[in-house]
Amino acid sequence: MTTLPQLLAVVIPLAIASMISPLAIITVMTVLSSEEHRLKKGVIFVATYCIVFSLICLIFVAIGSLTTTGGKPSLATVAIDFILGLLLLYASARSLLKKGGSNTFDATAMGAGGLISMGIGFGFGNIFSSLPALAASKDIGVVVLSLHDKAIAFVLVMAITLCWLWGPLAVFAAAPRSFDRIFDPITRFLKKHGSQIIAAVFFLVGIFLVARGVTSAMML
Repeated sequence: MTTLPQLLAVVIPLAIASMISPLAIITVMTVLSSEEHRLKKGVIFVATYCIVFSLICLIFVAIGSLTTTGGKPSLATVAIDFILGLLLLYASARSLLKKGGSNTFDATAMGAGGLISMGIGFGFGNIFSSLPALAASKDIGVVVLSLHDKAIAFVLVMAITLCWLWGPLAVFAAAPRSFDRIFDPITRFLKKHGSQIIAAVFFLVGIFLVARGVTSAMML
């Protein structure tokens, strides 16, 4: 029987892999760089994205729970590992071949409705960075643990995966004058080297998920 520490040993690395997304911090930095109501706009965008992303992950928790019994792999969970692994390998190759920096935008003129729409779109559109977290969510659903332990694992996965969203927002709320000094070098580094980092991480996670899918398929 899987224990909570054993589950966390699997899902936390997957959450960290999802966390390494240049697009997330660059987008939050852009919102927080608007000329007025910076904190309010940041809260609206981050809250919307976090809610949408968490709901998507909860769907994968439900899929993992409903398609397995006794914590054993099923055809559905094996297929999910295969599909997510192959998508990550594709995303790895795509990141290496991608040229040019990330697109920027001006959030100054955006109201609450526009920020909510952007948060929803970002939640659904930032698909490749979400894949490891979706695999982790499925794993949480599969294991035989108490609802309390599963909730702990899920909250930790969400907190880690989304830390590039709520982290900058928290720093800005606590120390707005130091925000640009702290995060501008990080943003510049990610714009320059983010694609290579993403390619390496996604390749490793993709290989892991495909290999796990092959191993699980042999147990069916």
